[in-house]
Amino acid sequence: MAQETVLVADVGEGGVWVESEQKSSCGGCQAKSGCGQSALEKIGRPVRLWVDTTESLAVGQRVVLDLPEGSLLLSSMTLYGLPLAGLIGGAVVGQAAGGETASMLIGGGGLLFGFAAARWFSNRYRKRWSPVIVTVY
Repeated sequence: MAQETVLVADVGEGGVWVESEQKSSCGGCQAKSGCGQSALEKIGRPVRLWVDTTESLAVGQRVVLDLPEGSLLLSSMTLYGLPLAGLIGGAVVGQAAGGETASMLIGGGGLLFGFAAARWFSNRYRKRWSPVIVTVY
């Protein structure tokens, strides 16, 4: 389980919007060139994430989120991998079936199918992949 301390940015019905805390040590870290947090800090806007909760929280409170093991990998593979696999698979089938035009058309259909499959999987496993608030400060 991966845990991260975040700040409550906004409170809504059924959950809260949280933002990652900006870490001042990002500039001195050895891994800053390959780190997503460092890259996002350079953009200047914190990343916001919706977390479902029934707890009564206030803006500015710190909470610890727990991200289930493997959920980041599985969700990213679903959301990016399925459409890409559909596009490539459709293009290969189309090329074998009828040339370049068929490759583009069937590849586009494969891409749309991949997006639909990704949406279905993300809706099905949303609760399993969602972060959970484990500690409130």
